[in-house]
Amino acid sequence: MRVGSGVDFHQLAEGRDLWIGGVKIPHHKGALGHSDADVLLHAICDALLGAACLGDIGVHFPDTSAEYKNIDSKILLAKIVELIFL
Repeated sequence: MRVGSGVDFHQLAEGRDLWIGGVKIPHHKGALGHSDADVLLHAICDALLGAACLGDIGVHFPDTSAEYKNIDSKILLAKIVELIFL
């Protein structure tokens, strides 16, 4: 059995939406990040990738790529599930 662990954190900032687990949380601040900065989904992504010995979310979806700018983290999670299980 393999076990992965994931952790993620983002600074809160004005003018951003706050997404946690794919749910938009009503708040005057949101997480600052290249994607939608969903800390829960990012931690799950890292845990899955770690258990599969495939690096971390930054390896697969670098914050230097315009392709992933403001991307919905549910899409990132779906891509990771495809990579690991399909």
